[in-house]
Amino acid sequence: MTVTSPSLWSNRPFLLVWCAGIFAVLGFSMLFLTTSWYIIEVLQEPAFVGVVLTVITVPRVIMMIVGGVIADRAKKSLIMFTTNLLQTLLIATLAYLVAIGELNMLPLLLLTFLFGVFDAFFYPAVMALIPVLVGEHNLQRANSLFHGMTELMFLLGPLIAGLLLTVSTFTITFGAAAALVALSTVFVYPAFIGDQKANETTEATSVKTDITLGLRYVRNSKIITSGTLAIILVNLFVIGPMLVSFPLIVDAQDGTALDLSLLEVGLSIGTFLASFVVYLIAGKKNRGRIVLLTLVASMIAFFVFSLLDTLAGLIVLAAITGFGCMLVYLPTLTIIQENTPKDRLGRVMSIVTISSEGFAPVAFALVSVLVGLGWTISTVLTAAALLGFLCSVWLFLKAKTFTQAA
Repeated sequence: MTVTSPSLWSNRPFLLVWCAGIFAVLGFSMLFLTTSWYIIEVLQEPAFVGVVLTVITVPRVIMMIVGGVIADRAKKSLIMFTTNLLQTLLIATLAYLVAIGELNMLPLLLLTFLFGVFDAFFYPAVMALIPVLVGEHNLQRANSLFHGMTELMFLLGPLIAGLLLTVSTFTITFGAAAALVALSTVFVYPAFIGDQKANETTEATSVKTDITLGLRYVRNSKIITSGTLAIILVNLFVIGPMLVSFPLIVDAQDGTALDLSLLEVGLSIGTFLASFVVYLIAGKKNRGRIVLLTLVASMIAFFVFSLLDTLAGLIVLAAITGFGCMLVYLPTLTIIQENTPKDRLGRVMSIVTISSEGFAPVAFALVSVLVGLGWTISTVLTAAALLGFLCSVWLFLKAKTFTQAA
């Protein structure tokens, strides 16, 4: 089913998916903060915060490509509905265990692991469903709306969770997160979306074969390969190092938790504003060239960020750098979707998502190792910015097909 509505605002299936994404991400971001604070405040094991976040992230990244294959085979709204329903049950279980005083580290690790596994099936499905629902004409604006609001929810979710924890209990905060994800489940009820199951191929293939075919298709497409490399460069050399640097910078300056939150807010504001700008300029020509020029400019902005030592300047440069990175990511995502057959969107989107999310943890580890070896965080960030700049210039010069993308 392909909806060719002239306006996204009259496209009911897309609006339902958009609302589902908003409430799901709001619930997820509340869950992450609540879980982290529960480990610190109740279990008194602050060293395990990183372990739990890794337990959520790693299976999500590893299973993502399998989720992409399933998204190409099954009804996408059914995948989203099922995974959200299962995630609702997991969060509700957390709330129940907290209420009876039985949530210790072992069940917490198990439940968060399952949460990450289920999420690996949700995201490829929604990224493959949006192009089917909106058509090529509205795809850029649809991506901007979806990702712009999810960025905003990642900003609002922790604030709401923090307020609830201040005035209520962990049980109520976990319960609120579960209720939001449950609401997301209602919005993507398959009968409301009305999408069709993917066409059956004449030859039955294994999941392994489908994964291999997806990887081969990405490798053989110069546009998709170049776009994926652009996303990798943004996450490996900018977003990953920047996120892990925030607490280190604040600590080096004897700052406070408020200073840390201001840096994170600055980055979030930049990415959100970029989503809004991309929505307004959707349909402009020479997107590929603009993306790669913006990639180079983002590396320069990050280089300036690495040299600053004043909080105000760091906040401003974090916003500018985040703006540039999102201006790279969103049009690239759309270009890749436009150049991918509908029956392969799930697999390709899973590979793109692994590129956008799988390399940030690599950057976390590299930065931590270098700092542990005695490098200052400023030196590490400067090196990352310079290396990213050289790689971005190389990509701009080599990716002729991508720079000519409409």
